[in-house]
Amino acid sequence: MSSRNGELGKSMLLSVIFKPLGMLISFIYTPVLLAYLGEESYGIWSTLLSIINWINYFDVGIGNGLRNRLAKDLTNGDTDSARSAVSTAYIALSTITGVLFVVGTLVISELDCFRVFNTSINVKPAFQISFVFLCINFVLSLSKIQLYATQQAEKVGLMTVLIQLLNLLGIIGLRFVTKQSITGVAIVVGMSGLLVNVIFTGKVWKRYSALVPRFSFFRREKLSDICSIGIKFFFIQIAALILYSTDNIIITQLFGPEYVTPYNTAYTVFGLVNGLFGAFIAPLWSRFTTAAELQDYVWMKKTILNLDKTLPFIALILIIGTVLFKPVSGIWLQKELVYDPGLIPLMAVYFFMMVQGSIYATAMNGMGRINLQLILSVISAVLNIPLSIYFGEYLNMRTTGVLLATIICLLLTNIPLTITLHRYLNKHITEN
Repeated sequence: MSSRNGELGKSMLLSVIFKPLGMLISFIYTPVLLAYLGEESYGIWSTLLSIINWINYFDVGIGNGLRNRLAKDLTNGDTDSARSAVSTAYIALSTITGVLFVVGTLVISELDCFRVFNTSINVKPAFQISFVFLCINFVLSLSKIQLYATQQAEKVGLMTVLIQLLNLLGIIGLRFVTKQSITGVAIVVGMSGLLVNVIFTGKVWKRYSALVPRFSFFRREKLSDICSIGIKFFFIQIAALILYSTDNIIITQLFGPEYVTPYNTAYTVFGLVNGLFGAFIAPLWSRFTTAAELQDYVWMKKTILNLDKTLPFIALILIIGTVLFKPVSGIWLQKELVYDPGLIPLMAVYFFMMVQGSIYATAMNGMGRINLQLILSVISAVLNIPLSIYFGEYLNMRTTGVLLATIICLLLTNIPLTITLHRYLNKHITEN
């Protein structure tokens, strides 16, 4: 157990080290991209990414199902089961991606992008290019699942840093080739992800021969095993997609793409706190899977309580960020954006709730106890869009109202999950 804890600590430390590097690159990247595209095109690109990234949720839960299954197999030393799980996951996901590619290509070709993005700018070529790259990276990204399951979450953080760095260098180079090209940005971003995914997929397969997918190791029954919990993750992902990824689209449709830029800028800045905390706890998902397999409820309870102790510190950082946001963002972006009243403090509240909720979601995901999370996520997803329209349009709160709706939905999820997990762990600790 001590060796596992040592590896976990190392992974968490390196994850936190890589995250600030990514944050620094992101701080440089955002104003560079905004200056290159301009406010309207930047808002369109942000909305396009929100739409195109939806494909990441259409793996029918195979990725997260594999993550839990693989962590259990490696804990028990079952190499044969791990090998067949990986092979089955790759083959199944490749098949799904092939179908999505055909359907998606047909849909995009017939889509009225001028109407969808509420703009006169031709977005379709960038949409098509981004979709092609995303389909390829969709399958290759299973290497991240393998890294998580083998307690190497820090390498996933390194992959993110490298992709961000390549994106930044690519946009800087793009400025010397063409002006305000969303298509050019799509090519740069797609190529960056492809290159890094190919390199790290090769590294994983070279180090762990048992994790190299082969057609001969495909097992239909293993797919059922992975998807038994994976399908629940899938519906949670779809609910999260509706809850977290539709704000840009709602804002674009109700108020225009120019309103997305200030909203997305505030989201990016405050999201750095959530991103850093997420990198810190990312290795814990698979560690909770291992602990659940070993029935180590005391460790799980202690870990959650220790994470809870960080919340006042997180709140203080977000309060300071609220006070300093406008003057600092003006210097950072080299321009003043107009933010709807109340948007900035509400963004701080939103990300505090995201951090708090991530503690309990990570624990329950790793343990495989996700039924309650599934129910609450679906309820929140159903409520989010009508609440966003009500607060944003009918109460004339605009982007602040859209964010308020999401916060209310988060409350409906966070409170029950927190109470339920503590009750579950206390019960099992008492019984043991």
